[in-house]
Amino acid sequence: KPKEQRSLRLSINARERRRMHDLNDAPDGLRSVIPYAHSPSVRKLSKIATLLLAKNYILMQAQALEEMRRLVAYLNQGQTLGTSIPPGLAPFGQSAAVYPFTGAALPSCPEKCTAFAGAASGLCKHCSEKP
Repeated sequence: KPKEQRSLRLSINARERRRMHDLNDAPDGLRSVIPYAHSPSVRKLSKIATLLLAKNYILMQAQALEEMRRLVAYLNQGQTLGTSIPPGLAPFGQSAAVYPFTGAALPSCPEKCTAFAGAASGLCKHCSEKP
């Protein structure tokens, strides 16, 4: 019986050791994909600091994605870059004056979208129209 208990205890310890290794490897995986200084002179982030940085990075990316969605939706409404961009759509709170383009110099929507990708863009509702 003591041999069975020892075997069971060793099995439980091994499982817990694997679990702890996995728990320690997870923040390393996060650190490898989130932007922060990776130089040898910079200390490795703690687990909690890594989680907080990852959370803030994800929130920042979600905000940037939402801004891009709003901008694409605005541009798909048939607006040209010559018109002013509403303040809520300007990236990072910049004014529309930062974008000094005029709509007259720009090619039509299908020409713009096919000039770069060689095919109509799935983001633009006008690209399904024939030029």
